[in-house]
Amino acid sequence: MATLYGDPALPDTLDGPVLLVGSSIGSAVRGGPPDSPEGPRDVDIGDGTGFLVHDGNTTWVALPEFDNDYVAFVIGRGLSDEQMVEAAEAADVSTDTATVAPAGIPAGLEPLLVSSPRDGPYLGVGERLRLGTDSATIFVSAVKADPRLAALWGFWADDPGGTLVRGQPGSVGQMDGIGLGQGARGRVWAENGVVLSVIAYGGSDELIDQVVESLRIGTAAELEAMRLASITREPKPHEVGCPPGALIVSAIVDDYRWAFGVGVDPDYPDEGAQSCSALITVDPSDGAGSGSFALAPLGQLSGMTSFADGPPDHPAGTTVGGVAPPGTDRVTILGPDGVSVDAVLSVNGPRPGERLFGQFFPGSSAGVDGPYAITAFDAAGTVLATLTL
Repeated sequence: MATLYGDPALPDTLDGPVLLVGSSIGSAVRGGPPDSPEGPRDVDIGDGTGFLVHDGNTTWVALPEFDNDYVAFVIGRGLSDEQMVEAAEAADVSTDTATVAPAGIPAGLEPLLVSSPRDGPYLGVGERLRLGTDSATIFVSAVKADPRLAALWGFWADDPGGTLVRGQPGSVGQMDGIGLGQGARGRVWAENGVVLSVIAYGGSDELIDQVVESLRIGTAAELEAMRLASITREPKPHEVGCPPGALIVSAIVDDYRWAFGVGVDPDYPDEGAQSCSALITVDPSDGAGSGSFALAPLGQLSGMTSFADGPPDHPAGTTVGGVAPPGTDRVTILGPDGVSVDAVLSVNGPRPGERLFGQFFPGSSAGVDGPYAITAFDAAGTVLATLTL
């Protein structure tokens, strides 16, 4: 939770001095500055001792009682150390709203905005969108709010003076303190009554800017089509937990898609084949798993089972997948309920002539269901190989 103080007359809050009092007490996400070359120094705050740290143009003061965890703090830009200590002495984080008493507020500043404990870029507020490549994940957040919330969110960015984003006041830079770890970078700004953030982990600034410039107001139909695209299109190997170039078989069941894959990591070919499986839904908490895969001698069936646990409103189950021998035209799987179903087949397999196969059995549980009897047939209906898992 935090309260932002600034000059209410400024169109861009970050053009003038700003003060933020906040607390992450009771949360695993702690406030506080990154490592500073100068290190913190002790300052007297009332009857206790706090810590003051300079981080570029930003000054942090940790309040007494909380040692150097910085779970309760005041942060300032464009303010002297003396003003920061006075604000810390007047800070109150004992209620649901962190505040500074009037006597400690620097002249010319007024309370502009009060935020919730989970208010910040990437922290799950408003509408969210997750985009991904094989090397980067981008998180987009949008919330209808006072545009000055962008200044509060901007405290997460390594950008004391602010930067224009899409022609609007905003913040740009490194965002190491938002729970994504070192290397997270992003953009924060307000536009048309909406506060937005675009945060990338593993992506370049060029990729972030491409997403930022491509954002626009869409229709409800476009939003639904975009959500459904996560299951209507064929998944890529990295989305299923497989190495690059892996073969994938998948199919849609109701409002989710199951997927199974086999491949060899080009960076670690000596480790042999790997398998991967996933339940893909429009929910961002899709689960994917991977592990080693034993290829049987050419001409035999290779197979495995994998327990798949999807989001709360989707069924868990067992993915059955493997590799069929050369000449296979059809693969059937007899499940524990006595019902035989056709597996989904790929065009190619790991070795010449082979084909990947897979099928999902909703409601099956890890370690208690089975057996699964697998049979591979050629085009004439002749049995080529069998396997029971």
